[in-house]
Amino acid sequence: MSQDTKDDALELIRTYLPKYLTPDQKDNLFSVVKENFPLSNNSKLIYYNFLDADYFYQGDAIIDIPFAEFNNGEYSTIYLNGVVMSNTCDISPENERLDKSFVQLSSVFALKDYIETLVSNGIVQPRIDSFIKDLKSNRISNLFYLPSKMNGNKTMLEESFIRFDLNVTLPLSVLENDSYDNEYIPKGDRIFSFSNYGFYLFLIKLSIHYCRFKEGVFRSA
Repeated sequence: MSQDTKDDALELIRTYLPKYLTPDQKDNLFSVVKENFPLSNNSKLIYYNFLDADYFYQGDAIIDIPFAEFNNGEYSTIYLNGVVMSNTCDISPENERLDKSFVQLSSVFALKDYIETLVSNGIVQPRIDSFIKDLKSNRISNLFYLPSKMNGNKTMLEESFIRFDLNVTLPLSVLENDSYDNEYIPKGDRIFSFSNYGFYLFLIKLSIHYCRFKEGVFRSA
């Protein structure tokens, strides 16, 4: 990539930094993005555990979310870690609503378990190695790499990834009642919140997954 191309890309990134940040916060985020984008392998840059616990935010990970599983025509419920996809303002309890609201969450899979599944399905090692490399470089449009998250010597989250194309929609009331405690683990059910950089990357990947102009279909009448 030429220097001019890099400069153009950086200016585009600067344009789409969150508008609600102060100038100093925006400059700090830009410096982190400039150095690390699009990698998400540094847990100190990706996670932030000091958001208030009044309610869940977009991008928050929550334990034991029910997802539907279909095998040979049979339906069952499996419980996975899930990440809130819905916009924070849409699910905030401060937002008055005329009707019952819903929240969408995407599934989270432990990378180790997924690799074991690939091996058991006969996927050869070179393809697995290529997948891991692309995943950790955030080159796969429907997946977002999550580094392991530690609390001292205790693992709060294994090395994992979000799968944007495997979702569940639940009544928002499920997150607002006593079913889930919005304190951070191990006290509650919230695994992590994203930092400014982590949230920026998350939204970029989410936008790429849903909004790419690569369909190749002419839609004019």
